[in-house]
Amino acid sequence: MSFWWLAWKDLMVITKDRKALLTLLLMPLLLIAILGSAFGNMFQEEEEFAIQKFTLGIANLDQGQLGEVLSEEVFRKGASEEINIKYFQEKDMYEAIREHELSVGIVIEKGFSDSLLSGNLAKIKLLSVPDPGIKATIVTNIIEQFVQSTTIQAMSARMALPVQAAPKTETASETDVIQPLLNESTVKANSKPVSSFQYYAAAMGVMFLLMTVVQGVTTMILEKEDEVYKRLLLSNLTFTQYLSGKMLGLLITCSMQAFIIILGTKFIFGVNWGDSVLGIFLMTLAFVINACGLGILAGAFINTEKAFSVAGMFATQLMAALGGSMAPLYIFPDWVITVTKVLPNGLALQTYIELMNGASVVEILPAITGSIVLGIFFFGIGLLRLSLERRGKYA
Repeated sequence: MSFWWLAWKDLMVITKDRKALLTLLLMPLLLIAILGSAFGNMFQEEEEFAIQKFTLGIANLDQGQLGEVLSEEVFRKGASEEINIKYFQEKDMYEAIREHELSVGIVIEKGFSDSLLSGNLAKIKLLSVPDPGIKATIVTNIIEQFVQSTTIQAMSARMALPVQAAPKTETASETDVIQPLLNESTVKANSKPVSSFQYYAAAMGVMFLLMTVVQGVTTMILEKEDEVYKRLLLSNLTFTQYLSGKMLGLLITCSMQAFIIILGTKFIFGVNWGDSVLGIFLMTLAFVINACGLGILAGAFINTEKAFSVAGMFATQLMAALGGSMAPLYIFPDWVITVTKVLPNGLALQTYIELMNGASVVEILPAITGSIVLGIFFFGIGLLRLSLERRGKYA
């Protein structure tokens, strides 16, 4: 179990370096505070200040008159100054919202008219991209006003009938009809779903974790230059144990840094990382494994500390820029966002944003699995590289 001792040694080196501790722990929180405050207005929707005309998609599955009245008389004619109406098949509307071609849509379900007139529960699906601004609120209010007035008229008509002629079906109160009327769903799409503090908490967190990996691998390169590596190999320490110890030390260091950033931003700045604590925990560990594996791979191929310092910092800045740490992902085209998922930090940042937007563990399992698999793959290549290097020197 020599690799445990090696991991412990690396941890002691970092904990005794005050400058490194300040860089790893305080600098991320400081930058998050500065960027979160400075760019707060960039993440606010214009709709919060002015109502702009928007397109509402409607899929009318109802065969009765009220569905037609709601779509034509209420939305198309009555709200024509605020809303453009576009009719869809239900499947096509889902696809339009998913592709961000449409922000808000409603599905008037079958039997809507009959249910509303009889006093039973009538439902409408409200579909939207994440955080559609005031658009969804406008649509909701219009529907509820329509349902409320229709329900009152229907109830008044039933009360005017003789008691003997009253229908023997179970009815619902006005509140019961209105409250569960809208079955709202959010279709995943590119939007601005998080605040500036939330975004930069994740963006700066993953960037500084990459910097920690670079610093840890730099120590490994120094050992190779100072003959420490060769002395270790003259002992009973194997290649697998050596890299395992380095990997374990990096994993522990980066994990501690990550959770300090998460907890610090949560309690100091009130950042909401999402409801899935398990998802945050698993994604953090997966990202750390991915980043550390990539760092170990780079360290296995570079033999001088000076070369690695230059290449490592350049690569970190480049990955941070492409992965969304320098500029918000929302300004990038969709294909760029998809491509950057191959980067450890790009995949982690996008997954954290999904968690902040309400994603569950099941939804991010592909990202977690992909990060872990890539980390193990990078580690395996690094181990193979060191093995071949020693065989070439001592064959």
